[in-house]
Amino acid sequence: MKRSVLILPLVIMLVVLSIAPAAEAKPLYGTMDLEFNLGWPEYNTEVPDWVGTITINGEEYGMLFFAFWTGKPFENPQRGNAFFFGEIWAIYDMGDLSFPAIPNGKPSDWAYWLPSDYPDELVLWGYDEGVTIGANTKYHMNGNVEEGFDAFSVYEGRNVHMRGVIEWYEDMPAPHYAPGIFRIN
Repeated sequence: MKRSVLILPLVIMLVVLSIAPAAEAKPLYGTMDLEFNLGWPEYNTEVPDWVGTITINGEEYGMLFFAFWTGKPFENPQRGNAFFFGEIWAIYDMGDLSFPAIPNGKPSDWAYWLPSDYPDELVLWGYDEGVTIGANTKYHMNGNVEEGFDAFSVYEGRNVHMRGVIEWYEDMPAPHYAPGIFRIN
């Protein structure tokens, strides 16, 4: 009898330990294809500065970035050859829908897509802070997943890393595209 009382907790513990790793989500990777919104008025949470798509496991999703502060405690976001930023990022299951055409700086046109309003298509969103290096126009940012929905809920609280290169317009001093890599640990 004593032996079975000791064995039962060990069996339960082995079952729990064997199930726990299966519930953990693997890292999530995506390829971003973004375009700068020339209608972006300024740092805010209502009009995205970058608009585009992200491909995850062969599926294409919509992606928006809302730069809302410099990412640093000092006034000028540009220091030497580096430009700092802080932003909200969001990923959407678009189906047949599309974002407003860009450039577009009208908050009313973007209102449906705000992560703070939780549109039905929102699958992941969070915050990040990053830097763009002027000499080579590379960018990288680190942040977190605030919320994930449905199959993406397993990524809540995880760290996010993004990196890529900003491609500039040839005929004006403005960013144009920002292809890059997205990773959730």
